[in-house]
This record gives sequence, structure tokens and C-alpha cells, in this order.
Amino acid sequence: MKYLSPAGRRLAAAVSVVLAVTAGPAVTTAPALAAPSPSAAGAAEQTGPFVVGTDERLSGSGVDGFVTVSLVDSALPHQWHRFADGAVIPLPRDSAFDSRPVTAPDSNRVVVRTGQSAYRVLDMAGGPSVDVDTGAVGANADLWQLAGDALVMMRRDGPQRESLHLVTESAHRQVSGLPADADIDRGVYSPAGVLAVQYRGTVGGTTGQRLAIVDLTTARVVEDRAVPRLYANGSFAVSATHLAWPEADSQNNVTLVTARRGTAPSTRHITFPTGGSFVPVSLLGDWAVYGQSGEELSAVSLADETTVTALLGKLEQVTTAGDGLLAQGTTLQGGRGLYRIRSGEDGRPAVTVVATNGATTPTTVLTEQVPATADFRRAGSTAVLRWTYGRSDVRVSLEVTHTRSGRAWSQGWTLKGTEIEAVFDWDGTFFRHEAPYNRTAAFNGTYTWKMTVESMSGIGGKVARNGTLQVNNGIAAHDYSDSGSPDLLFRDGAGSLASYDVRQFIDDPRYDWERTERGGGWHIYDRLLSAGNLDATPYADVLARDKTGVLWLYSGTGHSLAKRTPVGGGWGAYDKLAAGSDLTGDGRPDLVATDRSGVLWLYKATGNGTKPFAPRTRIGGGWNIYNLLTAPGDLGGAKAGDLLARDTSGVLWLYLGKGDGTFAPRTRVGGGWGVYSQIVNIGDTDRDGRADLIVESGTQRDPWIQVYKGTGNWKAPFGTVRPLAIPSYASPTGARTTIF
Repeated sequence: MKYLSPAGRRLAAAVSVVLAVTAGPAVTTAPALAAPSPSAAGAAEQTGPFVVGTDERLSGSGVDGFVTVSLVDSALPHQWHRFADGAVIPLPRDSAFDSRPVTAPDSNRVVVRTGQSAYRVLDMAGGPSVDVDTGAVGANADLWQLAGDALVMMRRDGPQRESLHLVTESAHRQVSGLPADADIDRGVYSPAGVLAVQYRGTVGGTTGQRLAIVDLTTARVVEDRAVPRLYANGSFAVSATHLAWPEADSQNNVTLVTARRGTAPSTRHITFPTGGSFVPVSLLGDWAVYGQSGEELSAVSLADETTVTALLGKLEQVTTAGDGLLAQGTTLQGGRGLYRIRSGEDGRPAVTVVATNGATTPTTVLTEQVPATADFRRAGSTAVLRWTYGRSDVRVSLEVTHTRSGRAWSQGWTLKGTEIEAVFDWDGTFFRHEAPYNRTAAFNGTYTWKMTVESMSGIGGKVARNGTLQVNNGIAAHDYSDSGSPDLLFRDGAGSLASYDVRQFIDDPRYDWERTERGGGWHIYDRLLSAGNLDATPYADVLARDKTGVLWLYSGTGHSLAKRTPVGGGWGAYDKLAAGSDLTGDGRPDLVATDRSGVLWLYKATGNGTKPFAPRTRIGGGWNIYNLLTAPGDLGGAKAGDLLARDTSGVLWLYLGKGDGTFAPRTRVGGGWGVYSQIVNIGDTDRDGRADLIVESGTQRDPWIQVYKGTGNWKAPFGTVRPLAIPSYASPTGARTTIF
């Protein structure tokens, strides 16, 4: 992999501005770039570290200033910042060329591209600018460095064949001494007036990685060293006396290596693991400075191997700047920013803050908007919580926690540029940005929220706000978690009852689904029904028939089921039961049952938990042609409960309820329903106000479920079918599993 010099790399985020200078033929001098006036630059004196944008990244350095680029805002040009007072000068750039300004570490000159082969050298100290035409080098040439007064150009001469050229306003020289097959990776110019080049080529019959030193006066290689284990994802450095570079072993452990120029021996210093991250290497007097992207910047003495660790943390970039270094990273005292690293009075590297990535004013909250109540009953509904702040460059986090259960939803924001508002759209699910990533529906009840805002630079402090809100999603007929969302109940082959919140696999089926355990011992029942609300509580209940024919009621408490109470005996006479539809128009879910002679009986709900059904009423005969009944609620839009019946040939029939316990003539829904082992009247899964179905197919060891979305049209009651696999729902023994 080829790693270009900073001048040759393409920006990760495109920065597009209008060029402030016009390309044209090369001239001896051009108008000087005007220095900013005090009104444009701000205060003439800077008493502390000045501020750069939170999204500004260090791009290059000179003696008296540095260049940044915005990685977020494509409208911002590269900008020159003066060390003395923080004055900012936008740099011209032609949007037709994806190039960045090139800085000189030993001066205040910056090179910008103005045409296909035209460049302008700007003097940021206010001196005259110079236009340089590099057309003589050829079309396949890129600018790499500014070395002294020469533009260092790399020209591609063929596959794995490249050459270096030094171009000034009046001369063009090709660097000699590189092998014919030189594949040049990068060049580094030192304030000591030295140009070092990393390349791959053949010298003395051996092909490999090498470091060469170029004499700028003669334009020829004067030193050349083999570095066979050079770490590709790193940089190297040169000074008047030394070379420094990283070497890697087969496990991506990197060793910092230095050598005195003009001598063959090298010294191996410190070894550390990298995980493949970028390793910058610099030289500062008698010290080698090294680090890893996102990690610490440290230094080791070339004289006695003394180490200085954690000069900076969270390292982003390091450049040479005059007699020292400029690095972007963090310290505990200054936060995220740009820091000068120079030799201190004791000869050791010393760090001083130059600029912070963010405001130095205190972090404040200006406005707050939080609803008192949230309702997520309709698809797409959200609760909007918003705050505005007295500054940008802040990191905001919000956590909303259900008081009773401790379940939470959380989200974070980072405000950059001119942003001062954080807007959180809570979708009514429990969700954190760490595993597990399921999205179960939020419970009804009281929630506490906590908003925390803190500066990204570490300067300005942290502010936390707290409060409460209520969630009211209502009660769903198939809801056993008090969330307003239906739950799919199932009994596994071992007799344990559990449930899945349906919303988590309807809204976001990519993740592992959360299973709620509801107790064991359910193997004693041969029929289980989700019955809707049969008693005085507002929650959905469960009916269970044991093998002796006794029917039991499990009253729902919102999040669990109460102890069972007997409904009565003799229910073993029925081969099919269906519950959950209001067939009599009184707002209560009724129950129907077919006996073995095919008679359909209606059990009208009373609303009394101790006696949930009135005496049965005969509806009609001939129902023994069906092998399955289910009560889906209102499918036809007539505000009365309906029934679905599947015949032995697999045809599904709809019986529209009239609201008085009787039905309109049956309507054929469609064939092919015989492939489903179970059909569940799940209620409204997608919050569109219409009743849906869940069906099961596959085997007990590899079950699948599908959701049939209700349309509200009785002539075609079901539309889109969505298949969903439930791997954790399968019975490990292969025993019969019941869903309801």
C-alpha cells in the first residue's frame, strides 16, 4: 500500500471554496497577500490559548503559524492561524483541483495550486508571493513538499517507476541517484534543510524499502539506507544529525529505530503493539518523538534512553514547526487542542497549549423543551426533547429511564460548527448504543430523564439537567408488558411460559430479540388463549384449559400474571376455542367454542373476574368442517369483532360479526393456510390501527413466523406478508411449542 506525503494525500472530506487568485503564466512576483486587519483578526493581543473550530484538523505548520482544514464544513477553506494572536487568514484554493495547501516547516510560506501545473507560493508574513509553473515536469506530477525555495514534485514514469523533481520559479532539476525502478512513497523536509525520501527500489541487486537523503544544492542522493522492516503505516523523520523510522514484526509490533546520519549502525529503542494504527515519528533535538493515532504521544532520549510518556493523549496529527513540533491531541489541563512541543530548559520535551478545539467560555443551557406526556400509539410517533446551549463544541447525552423497571433509552449528540441545539426524537423504545441492541416497546408509567452537556475541549465544564415525564401508550388487547404493544406468548416444550414484545422484531429484526420469562408448570394445559381483558383490571388476561377440562383465568397485572382462578369445569367438551373479539358490542372480549358435533357456542363476557362468562348461547351448527378458529378483533371496519375459520382443505374464511353475537355469511379469504401450524390473533403489530395476524410454519426445531398485515378491507383483509425467523424461540428438545 502506498502512503503519500501530507501534500500528496487526498482529503477524506472534500473542501470546496472559490479560488481567490487567478491561474496564469508564471511571473517573478505576485501581489502580496494582505495581512488581516485587527478588526478581522480580533484582538491584537492574545492572553491565553485561542480557539479553533471543533471540526478543524491540523494540516501543516510553519514557523509563525499553522494551517487547519474543516473535516465537516465543505464551505470552509483551509485557514492559516498565527501563533502570536490567533489571527485567521483563509487560504485560496481552486475547487477544480483536489489538493491541499503545502506548508514549509522552516518558513511562513504556503503553496496553493492555481492551475493544471501552476502553483502560487504565499508568504504568510506579508511578503511578496511567487507563481511557479511546473509544466516542464510533465502532466503526471504531484506536489509533495516545499523544500527551501523549491517545489518537490513526484512524477509517475510508469508502473513502480517514479522520479523526483525540484522546481523553482526559474529552474527545473531532476533528482539523481535514485534507482530506475524507484517506487516513491513519501518525502519529508526538515527545517535543517534536509530532504529525506522513502522508496522501494533495487540497489546492489537487492530490492526493498529504503530511505534516501537528497542534497538540495546538487539535486542528488547523498545517503541511501536499506530499511527492510519499515512499518508501512507510519512516518519517518530526518534532522541535521539523525534519521528515525518505525519497523514492524509479523504481529504488527512496532519498534522505534534511529541512526546517526552518514553511519551504518542503527539503534533500536522502544517496542509497542499498534493493532495496525498509524505511527508518526518525529525528531526534536536529541529526542525521538513517537505515538499512535488516537493514543499517546511520547518521546525517548537518543542519548540515554530516558522516556517521557503521555506528552499528549488521543493523538490526531503531528507536524514539524520551526524549531519544534505542533501536535493535535488532548491534555488534562487544556483539553482537545493544538500544542507546541519544544526542548525545555532541562532539554526534555516541553508541551504548551497554542489553541483549543472549542470555546473557552463556560458551558451553559439556554432553553429546555421536554413534554410532560409521551404517547407512542401511532406508527412514527416520537417524543421530542430539545435543548439549546450557550456555545457549540459540546457533547450532549440524554438518558430516559423507566422508574419502576430501570429500563432506559439513551442517545448522544455532538454539536459542531455553529450548532447550539440538540434535538432528541425518542421513538418509544428501550434502546442503548451497546449490546443488546433490541428495541422493545417502552412501558407505560413514570420516567426520569437526565441530560448532560460537556465541552469537547474539556474547557468550560459540564452541566446536567434532570426531570420526569409520563408515557401513556394505552392498553393493547394482546399486551402483557404494559407498553401498549402486543406481546407474543409462547410455551416451550419444557412447559415454561415466556413472551416476546412484537414491536422489537417488527421495527428492527436485525438484532437478538429479548425474551421475558413468565414461569414454569404450564405443561398441565392442553389449550392456551390470549383472551383480552376479562375482569375489572385494564390489562389483558390469559385463559388456560387443563387436561381434566377445567378452564382457568390468569388475570393480567400489566407486567405479569396473577395467580389463577377457576372459571369452571366441563370445557373438555370443546375441540376448538377462540377468544379476544367483542362479538356482542359491549366493549368486552367474548369467547366462542365448538363442540365435537360441530355446534358453535358463544360465551358472552361479563367483566367479572370471578365469573367471566355468562351462560353459553348456541350460534349454529356445521362448524366441524373447520380445524382452526381464531378471533382477530375487528377486521372489517364495522367496529364489531370478527371470526376466522380454516377448513380442512386449508381455505381461510372470514365471519364478519354483526355486534349482536351473530355473523354475516362467510367470505373466502384465500387458500394455502393449511401450511401454518398455528395462527395467532396478535392485534395491531405495526401501530396502523388495524388488526394483524401472526402465523407459524416450519418445524419445531426450525420454526418461522410470518406477520399478515391487516388492511381494514373485509374483502381482502390481509396484505403484505413479512417472514421472521425466531431462532431462540425453538424448543431444544423438539417438543411441541405453543404460541398464542
